[in-house]
Amino acid sequence: MLFWREFKKTVAGIPYILFVAVIVVALNSQGVLDFQNEVVTEPVQDASQNYGSKTAEIPEVIMPAALEALYAEFLENKYQTYPIGFVKYVKLDGNNQRKIAQILSEISGVNAAALPDENNIQNEPDLSVRKDISYAEFKSLMQTADDILGGGSDYASDSLIHYGRVPVTYEEAVTRYELVKTLDQFTGGYARLFSDYAVAMALSILPVFPAVIMGMRDRRAKMSELVYIRKTSGAKLIAVRYLAVLTAVMLPVFILSYLSNCSMWHMYPGMKLDYLAPLKYDLGWLMPSAMMVIALSMCLTELTNTPIAVAVCGLWWFIDTNLGMKSVTASYSLLRLAPRHNSGALSYFRAQDFADNFTRLAANRLLFAGVSILLVLVTIVIYEAKRKGKLA
Repeated sequence: MLFWREFKKTVAGIPYILFVAVIVVALNSQGVLDFQNEVVTEPVQDASQNYGSKTAEIPEVIMPAALEALYAEFLENKYQTYPIGFVKYVKLDGNNQRKIAQILSEISGVNAAALPDENNIQNEPDLSVRKDISYAEFKSLMQTADDILGGGSDYASDSLIHYGRVPVTYEEAVTRYELVKTLDQFTGGYARLFSDYAVAMALSILPVFPAVIMGMRDRRAKMSELVYIRKTSGAKLIAVRYLAVLTAVMLPVFILSYLSNCSMWHMYPGMKLDYLAPLKYDLGWLMPSAMMVIALSMCLTELTNTPIAVAVCGLWWFIDTNLGMKSVTASYSLLRLAPRHNSGALSYFRAQDFADNFTRLAANRLLFAGVSILLVLVTIVIYEAKRKGKLA
């Protein structure tokens, strides 16, 4: 059977073993293969209980916290930014440092000349937000500071909310718990956290390798001439090869997602769990990314007879996954190859955010699945053209 022949060609050999090993190592390094110590418990009303914290756009909280952070970085002349997701520390020249000093002065009312620099931090004045400054003016000044730093800092207008950390109340903690219990049936949150890392660290880049290897292997073995003259249609061969690679890529993911999820089943005795949650997220969240990478890789390999797809997909992955996590909106944008939902340990898996943005996520996943199918059709056209000698 053609499918099994192509499937065995994909999984046979060291490259596929390395592919699986990299996935396991990457996910294990993020702690999403074993959730035994991460149980979500029902909140108990107690004045001394800490229910965690949340971000909220409360000017009275944001303004002093952001001012304190900017002042501290000004004193060191070492500003932390994430222009493409990875941390970058910015050191400003004298002119731009004076601009930051002026911003601090306008926010606090302290004369800019009275502010020390990194070479002289003795007798530094305490800064506090002017009582007569509006939140709109404050945001504008902070945005100017972000522009001076080259962007990617928490001083940008849409990032200032990170300074609005406030305690979660008992009532809010109960609401979050009920969402995890009813909407996620507990398993959904863990499956979502697994998917967040799996799509970003594996399925938005690693499938390029088995897809390219499959195409290049035939060329190295000089199989093209034999394949072109066979009676099997190009459409059937390319479609079957695509499905074979996709199956090989998703198989270890299916297994790992269930191993990950079942590690927490025993923590909720008597609770209603959704045992299909890993499968739902594998098919709905993860597979469209794998489909896209495989389809693009096969198309470029067939078109160019080179492994250029590795460079193209690698660049796309680098840009996409390092756009940062500054907002839920950005994480679920229509053109994100790897939608993100990183909630961190014991943060209730952002169930409400997921519910609020489900439609946007569905649109994203359907778009990538559709474009993938289109690319497979383009690959078939290219293949048939080569078969007929029309495309050298």
